[in-house]
Amino acid sequence: MSNDTVWQEYIENNFDKFISSLKSDDFISGEKEIISDEDINFLEPKKTYDCLRKIITQDAIKKLQNRFRAHKHREKRGIKNLQLKSHSLNMLDKFKAQVGADTLEEAIDFLLSPDYREYEHDVDLAKQRLGEGNFDSTELMLDSFTKRLKNYDRERLSLMIALAFNEGWRAAKQTKKRTGNPRQEALNQSDLYNSVVKLIARSNNVD
Repeated sequence: MSNDTVWQEYIENNFDKFISSLKSDDFISGEKEIISDEDINFLEPKKTYDCLRKIITQDAIKKLQNRFRAHKHREKRGIKNLQLKSHSLNMLDKFKAQVGADTLEEAIDFLLSPDYREYEHDVDLAKQRLGEGNFDSTELMLDSFTKRLKNYDRERLSLMIALAFNEGWRAAKQTKKRTGNPRQEALNQSDLYNSVVKLIARSNNVD
């Protein structure tokens, strides 16, 4: 496949999305514009860039050049299988949508490739939004939390989890109640849980 053919296929699938991702200051006029396909020559990269220079800034053109360069690199590399847990794939899909990536491969490029340095602000914003989300994964929540701790604190956390598990095990064997909400009532009677709740309450009152 010739370079021009690769370009034409890429631009056909990604041009509108790229233009939509631009901000007002990416346009020479200082305002977002609708660019008609009839005004742009898409036969080869140079002709396309020459047309775009009349409408968008050189920095914006550089973004398109970098994204196309990364696309060609992915095409040459070929496709490999990548195994991910469902919640990780969910996160990557959400990140892909946040930054306007065309594929999951490009989403990873947004995170790692030097060709996407211009999108650092968009990447940071997407990561912040995702960090505030709930992906329904206890494993992910614990992993994110424990990475912030020192090793000594991780050991203490493992002991607290063991204490909570053993406390729950004993409570489950002792209770015979099946009406109401026995699980919540048992939690409310947990010494370990109540100690943490009281500590949080005291901290909130001090703040």
